[in-house]
Amino acid sequence: MINFTFLEVTDKELLDKVFAFRYQVLEEVYPKYLQEVGIIGVKEYDKYDSYAVHFAALNEEKKVCATVRLIYHSPVGYPTENSTQFDNSKFERDKLGEMSRIFVDKKYRSIKNTKIIIQAVKEFMYVKMMQKGIEYTYGYLEESFLRLLKIYKMPYHPVGSIHEDENLGLRYPCILYTEELSTANPEFIKLREQKKYEI
Repeated sequence: MINFTFLEVTDKELLDKVFAFRYQVLEEVYPKYLQEVGIIGVKEYDKYDSYAVHFAALNEEKKVCATVRLIYHSPVGYPTENSTQFDNSKFERDKLGEMSRIFVDKKYRSIKNTKIIIQAVKEFMYVKMMQKGIEYTYGYLEESFLRLLKIYKMPYHPVGSIHEDENLGLRYPCILYTEELSTANPEFIKLREQKKYEI
């Protein structure tokens, strides 16, 4: 069994490794995206990263093997809103975030390892959502990944029609309600009882 280390990325050296890992995954899965946005080099980052908290999983060799980011209070908007059109008037800006760059190294995409990683992602994100007062979180998701996240008790809901992204393929604009995430994962009640989410 692989022992993963999960942590918030707080130093530049590790963040650079996260960006390098993201480039590696995108080069494998969405090479056209890298070409279209004009990314040169071996790191992938964008204008939203400055307004995000980053999370990584490290393998036993201390190499990045999974990532996710939570964008919030972004003055440049959010990837989902900036990529497609839907009615976003019901989401208050100061209670809104977006989870993206949920990447897992292909070596660890087994059912068992992915479940371990997603469970850690859920708990970390839930704590951050509570800390930041985020009540709903966007996701710009492929249909297959949307189904997978629901299996792992991350109940995203489409909030608009499926969109043909010229670089990323068919995607739904989706929303995840923090309270519904908690309901789907009763173990999060302990986090509230322990007040782990309080600043």
